[in-house]
Amino acid sequence: MEHDTAAKIINTAIPLFAKKGFVAVTIREVADAAQINSSAISYYFNGKEGLYHAALDKIFSPVTKLLSTVETMTAVKPVERLTLYARNIGTIHHECPFLARIIHSELANPTRCGEIIIKKYIAQLYQFACQSLREGIDSGEFSPDLNISYATISLAGIMNFYFLATPLIKEFAQLSEQSDEEYISQALRIYLNGIKVRENPQT
Repeated sequence: MEHDTAAKIINTAIPLFAKKGFVAVTIREVADAAQINSSAISYYFNGKEGLYHAALDKIFSPVTKLLSTVETMTAVKPVERLTLYARNIGTIHHECPFLARIIHSELANPTRCGEIIIKKYIAQLYQFACQSLREGIDSGEFSPDLNISYATISLAGIMNFYFLATPLIKEFAQLSEQSDEEYISQALRIYLNGIKVRENPQT
């Protein structure tokens, strides 16, 4: 019963934090939306910051699990690991539309609690991408003059910005029901074509 109540509070708080940001959301607002007494938030989470931490932990959990999985796939070629990451991060964004809003909110107005979790996620992504790109260069699969840091930043931007900007994009572009999958597929193809060694480079 206690677990159900705590989960209900977290699930109610996530969209509120995503839409309004940590500072603007009040404990009373979350309690009213969850139809509970405000004291329950203090009981389960020791206040708003504890609730925000729990909400971020839940929303980033699929991402950290994905990165932990692909990091251990050392027998898989770098391009396949990057592809697996890209396709799965697209699925995660599709299933958890508030993830992009939380990231944007924390980047624009960082909080003490959120900054720790966001930095942990970015560091994990950076390490995974850098390692995969470095292995790809060493194996001759990726261009030897590739700047690994820039390529890592590009990957993160390409795979996440679309989901950050989708609400705005929908105002002037007609997107299909499969637009998320179609975008990831095309963006990944463009990215990989840009970092791979060309078989017949033009002179």
